[in-house]
Amino acid sequence: MMKPIINLIIILLGLPLGIQAETYLNGSYETSFDIRRDTGSYKWQLDYPWHRLELRFFTNPLESVDFFIKTYANYDHTAYGENSQYKNQLFQLAESHVHYRIGSRDRFDIFLFAKQNRFFLGDPLLNLVNNDKDKWDYDGATDTSKVAGASLEMDGFMPGFHLKFFNAHMYEQQVDGYGLRVYDDLIKEKLRLGATTTYKKWPGGLNNYNVVVAADVWFNILKNYFTVEGAKSDTPGDYTLKENDDAFKIEYRRNLDFQALGLGAGDIDLILSAREIGEHFRAYLSKEYDNDNRYDQRGYFVETKYRPPLKAVTFTYHRDYYKKHTITYSQTDDFFESYIEFINNFNLKIWYQTLHQFNWDRIQITKLDGTTQSVYLQDDRWSHLFWELTMNDEITFVKLQFKIKNIKSEYLRYIYGSEFSINITKRLKSLNRVLVVDEIYRSRNTLWSQIQYNFGPGTDFYLEYGNDSFVNNDLVNDDDFVESDNNMEHKIHLYLKVSF
Repeated sequence: MMKPIINLIIILLGLPLGIQAETYLNGSYETSFDIRRDTGSYKWQLDYPWHRLELRFFTNPLESVDFFIKTYANYDHTAYGENSQYKNQLFQLAESHVHYRIGSRDRFDIFLFAKQNRFFLGDPLLNLVNNDKDKWDYDGATDTSKVAGASLEMDGFMPGFHLKFFNAHMYEQQVDGYGLRVYDDLIKEKLRLGATTTYKKWPGGLNNYNVVVAADVWFNILKNYFTVEGAKSDTPGDYTLKENDDAFKIEYRRNLDFQALGLGAGDIDLILSAREIGEHFRAYLSKEYDNDNRYDQRGYFVETKYRPPLKAVTFTYHRDYYKKHTITYSQTDDFFESYIEFINNFNLKIWYQTLHQFNWDRIQITKLDGTTQSVYLQDDRWSHLFWELTMNDEITFVKLQFKIKNIKSEYLRYIYGSEFSINITKRLKSLNRVLVVDEIYRSRNTLWSQIQYNFGPGTDFYLEYGNDSFVNNDLVNDDDFVESDNNMEHKIHLYLKVSF
């Protein structure tokens, strides 16, 4: 797979560039290192030097052809053991593609690519291919850095007809896969029919593959929007995945504008859906029907969004419910949210969520007094309350958060978070995040602070204190710190990036 792509790249580089060709060569150099203080010690140590040089080249030597390649050289002191091969890399291929296109409105696009995500198909409900989790590695990894392939997209050559296709190969693990989707707008904005198929093959025998075939229909009746999708899977190499290998989902959407109806009560967005996912349905190019275990379900989803008239307010409620086919288990997720925009760029968000996990099988337990009692095998309720206030202008941004997690349980936590950033000058900026977790028996906190200085176009320097991974995913909702035993990490991080 790689040799034809490399040969084509060489040919394109040898083509004479036309006067109208757009061509650029740019890149960046990045370097960083840490100064750490180990727990229980007052000594600071220089650690983790890292260097990366990246080059990017783009050209369109012909009107219908463009070519892109990105390479890098990398030194990472943290790479050791199984990852020692990544410690010192000289000019590795980061990503590349050759793109051929015909037309502008009626488009025909072909990509030959390496180390890129070009797997989006867009089936309407079941999400049979995840572009961000392309699932090429048969042992569960999702490393796109070893994938090469081709993709094709057609739009408009026949009225209402669309086609998307990709074929890719993970050359280290010898995994192959393809996806194909066609759909036709038979009646514009009224009726659409579509079909999707995916295939994944991995080493070990002729029957080691997974194939999914799906069909869907979308139609609009007086601004009532209906979508239906059904699919069936086959995994011959796994004898346990027989029968009950189909999936079905239906969805209804409607916007009710009470103001347009003369009622003057705002408007509501409504979503209703139901699903039936078989016990043995698998789609190995989708994380949902593989690692996320969203098969073996019968359930429904309801969501309403209400916006009062003349108010910058949105109230949201949704419920997601399902029960298992094979075991006596059900799960109900209720979510309530209010979002209010005030004057002077103040915004308030409050939400409450309850997750109920229930198994109605009963077991006998023995109490301290020697008597027995019949109880459900599982009857857990996890409730969380969240509050956030934000304010921003051209100079500052402030975020205050508070969360009560696992209400009425032994895992109760009170979590406080704050974020403050300020543009001190046009070149100097400051960003600070603080997170405090109060548990039943202890309290933990962490701080991350950053100073950014721009020396000029394309040159930025960062001085940081603390561990940014503890607070980089929405503060109080970042489980990297909240659901861990971590404490404040004393680390000074220096980072320089020069773009050219």
